[in-house]
Amino acid sequence: MDNKTNKIVYSALFLAIAITFQTLGRNIPQINQFLVGPIINSILILTTFICGMWWGIGVGILTPLLAWFVGQLATPLAPFIPFIMVGNIIYVFIFALFMKGELVKKSIGILFGAILKFAFLSIASTKLIILIGIKFPPKIAKALANSMSFPQLITAIIGGTLALILIELLRKRRVI
Repeated sequence: MDNKTNKIVYSALFLAIAITFQTLGRNIPQINQFLVGPIINSILILTTFICGMWWGIGVGILTPLLAWFVGQLATPLAPFIPFIMVGNIIYVFIFALFMKGELVKKSIGILFGAILKFAFLSIASTKLIILIGIKFPPKIAKALANSMSFPQLITAIIGGTLALILIELLRKRRVI
C-alpha cells in the first residue's frame, strides 16, 4: 500500500476505535467523560503523529459528530458540536507544531494544546454561545459549562500522556 492509503486506513481504524469507546462510554454515564475523554484525546494525538496533522484534524472534526450520533453526546448539546470540533482542531494543531522532536517537545505540545483547548471550550461554553445567541435551558447551560471547563484540561492531558506512552512503545518496537 502506498503512504496515502496507509494514512486513510490508520485514520479509519482510529476513528473506528473512537466510535467503539464512545458507544461503550454512553453506557457508563458516571465515568463517561473521564473514560471516553482521555481515549478520544489519545486517538487525536495518535492519528496526528502517525498520519499527520490533517488526518488528526479530520478525526477531531468527526468524533464529536459521531458521539452525538451514537448518543454519547446528549441531544440538547448538538448546537455545541462545532465548538467541540474547533477545540479538537486547536489541540491537534498545537501538538502538530511540536510533534517533531524529543519527548519533551511533544509533551510541551500536549500541554499547550490541552491548555488552549480547555480555554477555548471554557470560554465558548460560558461566553461565546451567549454572544452568538445560542440559548440552552439553565440546567443544561450549567452542565455544559461544567463539562467544558477543567474536565477538558484533565482529559486532554491524560489522553495526550497516554498517546505519548503508546508512541514511545511503538517506536521502541519499531512499529512506527
